[in-house]
Amino acid sequence: MDSQPYPRQKQSLSSLFGPLQEFIGTSFLFSKFVASIQKTVKNASTVPVITGNAPLGNGNESDLQHAFDLPPRAVREGLIDAFMKRCAPWMPIVERSWLAEGHGNQPSLLLLQAVFLAGSRVSSAPAVAAYASPNEFYRRAKALFWSGYEKNPVTMITAVLVMHWYNPEGPEHISLNTSGFWNRIGVGLAFQIGLHKEPPPGRNAALRRRLWWTLYARDCLISASHGRPRAINPDDCDVRALYNGDFYQSTADGPMFISYVELASLLGDLTQCFCRKYLSRQKRQYIEGALYRWTRELPDHLQLFRRDSPNQGTSPKLVPAPYSFEARQLHVLYFVILAILFRTTPPASTPSPAAVLASSFVAGIFEDFLARDEIRFLGPVFTFYVLASGVGLLSCFPYPHLWAKAERDLRIIYNSQKELSTRWPSAIGSLNALQSMKAEASKTQRHKDAQMIGSLAPVQLSYFSGFGTDLCRLGEAILTHHIQDLLDPRRIYDEQSSRSASDMMTAGILAELRTPIAAPTALDGYQPLASVLEHHPMQSASSGVTTDITGDILCGQYAGIGDWLLKDWDWDSAIAW
Repeated sequence: MDSQPYPRQKQSLSSLFGPLQEFIGTSFLFSKFVASIQKTVKNASTVPVITGNAPLGNGNESDLQHAFDLPPRAVREGLIDAFMKRCAPWMPIVERSWLAEGHGNQPSLLLLQAVFLAGSRVSSAPAVAAYASPNEFYRRAKALFWSGYEKNPVTMITAVLVMHWYNPEGPEHISLNTSGFWNRIGVGLAFQIGLHKEPPPGRNAALRRRLWWTLYARDCLISASHGRPRAINPDDCDVRALYNGDFYQSTADGPMFISYVELASLLGDLTQCFCRKYLSRQKRQYIEGALYRWTRELPDHLQLFRRDSPNQGTSPKLVPAPYSFEARQLHVLYFVILAILFRTTPPASTPSPAAVLASSFVAGIFEDFLARDEIRFLGPVFTFYVLASGVGLLSCFPYPHLWAKAERDLRIIYNSQKELSTRWPSAIGSLNALQSMKAEASKTQRHKDAQMIGSLAPVQLSYFSGFGTDLCRLGEAILTHHIQDLLDPRRIYDEQSSRSASDMMTAGILAELRTPIAAPTALDGYQPLASVLEHHPMQSASSGVTTDITGDILCGQYAGIGDWLLKDWDWDSAIAW
């Protein structure tokens, strides 16, 4: 069956999202008129819509014409299946019923094309490739967005989030098509409709929270990948945290998404501190305490390991839990946060055992992904995760007894980046960076004896309790003396067993005070735009010199995805991306 055009008559999506009157925000400057405004809104018979038509991004009318084409039924169903299975768990903002026609429901064409795009990025079906490429689906969705065809702002934000799965370039390129660009578009629309404010009780409240926290999680991960400021300042928002009740009418795994948002938020906070070159003791305590609670509150179906006693009366052992692709993706993010939080600045310093251990866990998880051919289902942010873990593993090079195993893990990291690069070009630069760093590491002095890098501090060990060594090659070398502590986290702080998890973490952290990353003024040569332009004044047109800001001013701050992780490495030469 050939592709078919989509009917051009439009239907309001209020049947899907319900009345959107409560989405209209009011300024704090006019608080005394709130009652009057709310009364006006309640009397309104239509939902707020986007007014006016914006021109197409590239001025090509053929893009909009093809935007009404739909794939054959079998391809449509396959793409929707791929999206719901691989993408939707990390953005529970689209229900399958919204994408089906019938019973008076006509799905949004913009949302459909965005879902087809995302589905095509995680599908290897020959029928999909024969019909259209991800680039073609993207052009259709992009044309619909910029044409103003879709009027419902909630649908537009949802589609923008789904379009993050395109991401054709890394942050080193100036582009209007990357997830970073679309993230800013989505955040701007969200602010316009008041999505950053806690919604009043109603049928749309849960959807609004899921949409907001999906947007915030994406903002944090993009910030970490690119080393750029977040578009959302959480201090300006009062949307309460998600809870299981927000997923009552959703098919999504609520506990998993809640756990994911918590980790994404922590990574966003950590990235912000590192990029500003200052991590206060209070902020570090907050991040470390939140990570500890995260491991203790994680539901059983998301755990990596379980305790098993083969025979009655024998000591329990930690064995891998039944395989879960989503649980492993979640733990990759967890271990990457640990690798960054406890990292040192090799090769000048002794490697951090916690960072090395966390990086080895990431490699162990990716080994499973490679064995199951699941790399193709991962999003673009995983190129950053792989780079971060590779940095931790490279710090083992001066220690031969560790490098023998770390090199095997690093080979997995290389292979994973190669697989990721077939879908996400940003992985190419980070793979080149890792290879360049390894070449530089080979020039450093190695320890001839079996000098150890130290053992885990009690506060660090608590983050690895409950995890066995089956997914960690370097576990035996670092955790040999901590096996019982891993089985029973209470052994770590026996004298504090009556305290809450938060109290335990605070006590451990205060016993090991840490200094800021660097002086707040040490910004790696960063110059505000005003000071740059002061030294490169733009000439007026009358002088005969162009007024364009030259490329050497605008470009060059970003070498590639995750480049901020490498700025404090003590190499004699630059890292090649």
